[in-house]
This record gives sequence, C-alpha cells and structure tokens, in this order.
Amino acid sequence: MKSAIEDNASTALGEQTIPKRFISVLAHEIRNPLTNINLSLHILKSGISDDRLIPFLNIIDRSSERIDGLLKNLLNFRDTDEPTEQYNAVYKLLDEALALTADRILLKQIKVNKNYDKQRCAIILNRSQMCLAITNIIINAIDAMPTDNGKLSLLTKTIDEGYIIQIEDNGCGISKDDLKNIFSPFFTKRPGGLGLGLAVAYDILISNHVKVKVESELLKGTRFILLFKKPFFIVPEIAD
Repeated sequence: MKSAIEDNASTALGEQTIPKRFISVLAHEIRNPLTNINLSLHILKSGISDDRLIPFLNIIDRSSERIDGLLKNLLNFRDTDEPTEQYNAVYKLLDEALALTADRILLKQIKVNKNYDKQRCAIILNRSQMCLAITNIIINAIDAMPTDNGKLSLLTKTIDEGYIIQIEDNGCGISKDDLKNIFSPFFTKRPGGLGLGLAVAYDILISNHVKVKVESELLKGTRFILLFKKPFFIVPEIAD
C-alpha cells in the first residue's frame, strides 16, 4: 500500500471554541426530533410481531440512547475540566470501540478479525478521548467498506519504538491526492459526511502523543497505524 505520515494536519478544530448558549440551543433542537423518534419507536415495538424486525428496532433504540447520552455529556461539559490521564489497557480500548460500533458492523455484515499481541500493553492516556478517536477511525473504515464482504482487521504489537495499533479495512481506499487531506476539518468525499470524524481523531491522538501513519490504495483498502511511544507497561495476560 502507498503510505503517508500525517504530521502537519490542521489542528484548527481543536482551537475553536463554541459558545455555550449555542450548544444549549443545539442540544434542545436535537432533542425535539429525538423525542419524536422515541415515541414512534415505542408504538412500533408494541405493534410489530415479526421477530425479524425486532433487532433493527433495538438498534434504533440503542442509537437513540447514545445520542441522548452524548447530548447530556455536551451540556455538562465545563471548559475548566482537566482531562484525566491514567494507564489504560490498549486491547480494552479497542474492544470498547468495537462495542460502540457493533450495530453498524452488524448492519453492513462486516467480518471482524482481532489479532492482539499476547503482551497486553497499558499506556498513559485519556481513556474517553482515545476511545472516541479509535471509534472514529473504525467508523471511517466501516463506511468505506461494502455490505456483505467487508473485513475489518485490528492488530496490536510491541516494537522497538513502542506499541502499535493497526486498524485495516478492505474498502474503497483513498487516492494519493486525498490522503494528505483526510485529517483536515470538513474534508470529506462521502455523500452527507461532515468531515469531522478523522479531524477530531487526529487532534486527540496528537494531544495524547500518538504518531499516526496512514497507508491506502484505491479499491484495495486503508490501514491506520498508531504508534504509542514509551512509557508503558505490560499487563498480565487475560484469557479471552
């Protein structure tokens, strides 16, 4: 695969501040249609007897709950809050991100292959931020893959320079010209996309001192390689 290291991506997104009043108004406006969705979902659940449709109603229900949770977190956010950094097991972060994207993976019938290093690594980082970054990268991979024959591969391993997370898909790939822009805010080639997911992920990774390398080839797929430098330590192996 062709490679590009994104060392100079824009961090303008992280420098912008949004007025708290605007956040409150936005959250209120989102909650209005969200309430309608929840009421409609309740009616559908009481009236549908086809068991084949129940899993899809449950996906809508879980997605609605997640949106509501995100709105609550947004409204409770304080600029004075300091990010909490502590040792976190890397494989647990990956599994948490997979859990958050499980419905999307199910709907597109994507096969997930996990190849975790037997040496379980724990690294100092902000858990919630890093989980968001990894989740955004996985979502980007899911969106790039076709339905039915998509394959998502997750790998972790120890190298001389530190510890690596590798997230690979067999999706549409990224052109050489577009590759240098994928972390720029609002850059997207996906219809209906906002171009914020990877920009947010990049800002989080850089703030947690993680190096990012991206390899991609059109029609073959994309590989994100995250390098966590020392200090870190190996946690005892836990049976899956």
